Amino acid sequence: MAIGNYYQVPEREVVVIRERALPPDEVPVVFYVARAARVQPAIIVDLRSRGLSWADIAFHFRLTPDIYYFPGGPPYGKAHGYWKKHRPRDTEVVEAVNVHFLSDYHRVTPDVIRAERSRGPSYVVVAQNFEARSRKHDDRDERGRSGDRGQGKGRGR
Repeated sequence: MAIGNYYQVPEREVVVIRERALPPDEVPVVFYVARAARVQPAIIVDLRSRGLSWADIAFHFRLTPDIYYFPGGPPYGKAHGYWKKHRPRDTEVVEAVNVHFLSDYHRVTPDVIRAERSRGPSYVVVAQNFEARSRKHDDRDERGRSGDRGQGKGRGR
């Protein structure tokens, strides 16, 4: 659901892309590249299914691998110049896009996402953990409001 909200696409489209046999951590990359290239996500999935790397897919749409660079995310610091001369590896692209997407969506720093990822097996699990915490927080807020009738200390006397 977070991917659909963030990239402003229907949830059904996210489900269809997710079912197309890509690793789950690559789904945000599909929507990110589709938006940058201004094409349907299914086109990106087809290219990826043919074995193209994420750098090759960027080149296919006349984009540079710099599209995968985000301030505060991988590559770090001076490594950005490295990507201008060397193609990013697929794992670097998946990390960069997921860190950017999750930190922006959940309004936390990239370091928080990287720390969470170091404790979990995938970015999907990181996203699920954030969603669970968010629901728990929302439930607490809802319970607090539903039981509060404005009759706190000093009121209603």
